[in-house]
Amino acid sequence: MDISVIIPTFNEEANIGRLLSGINKTLQDENYSYEIIVVDVGSTDRTGEIARKEGAKVLVQKLPGYGGALKEGFDNARGEWFITMDADLSHNPVFIKEMLLNKDNAEVVIASRYVKGGSATIGTFRKILSIILNRVFTVILSLPYKDISSGFRMYHRKAIENIIITARNFDVLEEILIRIHSSGGKIIEIPFHYEIRESGKSHAKLIEFGISYMKTLYKMWRLKKSFNSGKK
Repeated sequence: MDISVIIPTFNEEANIGRLLSGINKTLQDENYSYEIIVVDVGSTDRTGEIARKEGAKVLVQKLPGYGGALKEGFDNARGEWFITMDADLSHNPVFIKEMLLNKDNAEVVIASRYVKGGSATIGTFRKILSIILNRVFTVILSLPYKDISSGFRMYHRKAIENIIITARNFDVLEEILIRIHSSGGKIIEIPFHYEIRESGKSHAKLIEFGISYMKTLYKMWRLKKSFNSGKK
């Protein structure tokens, strides 16, 4: 199988049908073999029912948090490439075509809001927080990337299989990237426009995630330091 699309969900019945329909059309037009894996944390609406009607495999999430959802998806994926994306229509499935055009150029392709040509339609406060987060991580960890918190990515299977994932919240995005980078994996960013979610509300808890991000920053700083020490 060529592609596994992994989508964490929680009460996304208003968006999931349109998203999966768009993914199906995009990948069928591109003539790739693929599967869609919806990892659901326990929706109380029709998210799972709608996803199954669109042909997705629905997993009941066992590990906690967004990081747990990604790990659950990775462990069950059969594709050579893994594409991760949000369920709220902020990630346009048509953009998958651009990612696939770059699959021979890197082990990780990031849909980036902050490289030249990228942008985001989000509130001012959230945008400022996102920019600060990315800047702090990239400066302290000496990373050559602009958008390390983007959840819209494409990974080669081997890049994921060769790392250990421990983070359980949204800080898993930084952890995965840092571990692959520190292992010598090639990562590229391509410009992408992030849309505001179409329906429902975000499930992010800023204080909780802020604490987990700081813990991850320290942990990744130590990890990167250990890699650098090993190269001497």
